[in-house]
Amino acid sequence: MKAATAPYKTALRWKGLTPFYDRVMALTMRENYFRSLLLEPIRDRKPRYVLDVGCGTGTLALLLHRQFPDASVFGLDGDEKALAIARQKHAVAGWPIVLEQGLSTALPYPDGSMDLVTCSLLLHHLSDADKQQSIREMHRVLSPGGMLMLADWGKPANKLMRLLSYGLQLFDGFDTTAANIQGRIPNMLYQGGFKDITQTGQVNTLFGTLALYRTDK
Repeated sequence: MKAATAPYKTALRWKGLTPFYDRVMALTMRENYFRSLLLEPIRDRKPRYVLDVGCGTGTLALLLHRQFPDASVFGLDGDEKALAIARQKHAVAGWPIVLEQGLSTALPYPDGSMDLVTCSLLLHHLSDADKQQSIREMHRVLSPGGMLMLADWGKPANKLMRLLSYGLQLFDGFDTTAANIQGRIPNMLYQGGFKDITQTGQVNTLFGTLALYRTDK
C-alpha cells in the first residue's frame, strides 16, 4: 500500500497542544452538535464493523459505540499521544473499542471488512495526494453497500465564514486546506470511487464552515 507522501501533522499542528485538543474542540467547534448531526442520518442502520479514521482522542468512537452497541468499533490515528487520551476515555467508559496507530493512506484492514467508516477533521491536514489516497483506502475497506460519513472543512457559507477560515488556513496551512475551502472534497470522493455523494448538513464555527457528507460504496 502507498505510504504517506507528506510529513504527518498532529491535530493541533504542534504535539505540545494535543492535551488541550478536547478543550479547544468544545470551545470553538460546536463539537457535540456537529458529531451528533453527522451520525443522525444513519440512526437506523445496524453495522457489524465500524471504523473511525483519524479518531484522535476518541470522542466520535465513543459516540459510535453508544449508537451501535452491537457493532465492533475500531479507531485509527497516527498520533500516539491522542490515542493515549482516547484509551483513557474508553477505559473509564468500560467500552470495548479497538484503538490502533496507523495512517489513513494505508489502512491496516482487509478489503470490504467495514460496514461503516467515519472520518472527521482529518482530510484538511493532508496533501491533495494523501487526501485522494486516504479516500481510496476508505473505499477499499468498505463492504459492498457500506457507507462513509465524513465531516471536514468545506466551502465557506458566507463572507464571515470565509474571513474566519483564513485563521484555519494560517494555522493548518494553505496548501492542505485549499481543496476544502474551494469545495473540492465531493469531487475527490467521486474520483475515489464513491457514488451518490450527499451533503447532509453544514455547521458554521469560529474557524469557518464544516461540511458533512454521506456517501455509499
